Amino acid sequence: MADDPETPDAAADRLAAALERIAHLAASRPAPTCAPWSEASLSAAEIAERLDSLIGRLKAALGKPD
Repeated sequence: MADDPETPDAAADRLAAALERIAHLAASRPAPTCAPWSEASLSAAEIAERLDSLIGRLKAALGKPD
């Protein structure tokens, strides 16, 4: 994969899939008892919403429609 050139669409799709896995893992694990920052108390839905927004911005930057 490192030798093959990757299209922006493929890169965006891989990033979206990785962020989906991160969101799923974050939702399935208990929150730490001592939050290192104020955003650590976000719900899984809030995290997913932020990730969706980020994915949308990245797709727009790459010229890929939603």
